[in-house]
Order: sequence, then structure tokens, then C-alpha cells
Amino acid sequence: MLCRKADIPSEDSRGKITSHRARATIASMLYNAKEPLSLFELKEYLGHKQLSSTQYYARVDPTRLACKVAKAGYMEQNMATIEVLLDQEAVLSGAAARGEAWKYYDLGHGWCTNPFWAECAHRMACARCPFYRPKDSIKEQLVEGKANLVRMQEYVRLSEDEQLLVTEGIELHQALIGKLVDVPTPAGPTPKELGGNRRKQEE
Repeated sequence: MLCRKADIPSEDSRGKITSHRARATIASMLYNAKEPLSLFELKEYLGHKQLSSTQYYARVDPTRLACKVAKAGYMEQNMATIEVLLDQEAVLSGAAARGEAWKYYDLGHGWCTNPFWAECAHRMACARCPFYRPKDSIKEQLVEGKANLVRMQEYVRLSEDEQLLVTEGIELHQALIGKLVDVPTPAGPTPKELGGNRRKQEE
């Protein structure tokens, strides 16, 4: 009768429109309001004897749920951000195309000039490959002081080993280095080979 008076169809994609559905809609709106009713308050408002009946009525708004999940930060726990410096002069002059460094990832203790650092297996266990630049290097201090640098933040997806490393510490860092000892660095040699070359140079 109400549908007919409002001049709207008596059915929609969910089926027949009934007063029971209207009651459920109001319950869901009160449950998802800016200052929502709790399930127990909603139970009293609807006059239910059992809380299970109220739970059937109350539906979580999907938009509100998505916002809460985003705020919880769960989806970002396997992500990390890192500061990146982009040398515009190297890009515009063509130096970057000739293979010169133009992208600098700030590792804290130094810089990585591998433009694909985010995909590098050694990114959290630096093997001192040719892409690495220690921060005590005069050249890299000059680079950091350039006026035409673009500073940006880049998101990096962490592997399971790296997530543990971030939360657990030094022991896992050593274990990760051990795992990667035979994995080639972006420059080609493995950490084991680089270590052997360094020892020969010292001798």
C-alpha cells in the first residue's frame, strides 16, 4: 500500500519491498551512524528479546568498514617507505641515459644508486656492490646538497624475511645476509665473490 501511494515499484533487485525490510534498513542506519547505537542499545530500541535477532538486522556499512580497515593499517604492515632523491640535472643532461647515477635511495648508512633497488634481493643486506655509496663519501655529500634534487617517498613491498627483520633485529639480519651470500647482486658478482675480492685486495 505504501509503495503504491509513493508511486514506486513494490519490488527491487533484492526482492519484495516490505515493512520488515524498512525496519532492517533503519536498524542498519542507526548501527552505522556517526554516533552509532551499540548492539545492546539497538536491541532495546527494536524490542528484541534475543541479541541474535538484532545481529541479523544490523549490517555493517561497506564504506565504513573499508575506512576502518584502512585506518587500522593492516594492509600496510608489509609495506615500507623510503626517501628517494632524484637528480634532475643528470636526467635532463642525458647523463642518466649514459649510465650515470640519477636516483638515490636513502638507506640511512649510505645511498643505493640502483634505480631498481625496490626489487633487489640485497636491499636490506647491503653487499657493497658498485651501486652502494657510503654517506661519508664527499661526492655523495655534494650530491645531497644539490639544489635541483627532487625528494620523494617510495613505497616498497617487504618480503616475509624483511618484515621479520624490521621487527626482530640483528640476528635475523645476519641470517638474511647468509641466505643471500650466493645470490648475485645487481652488478653481477655474489656477496661471497665480492667478499673474496675484498680480502685479496687487503692482502
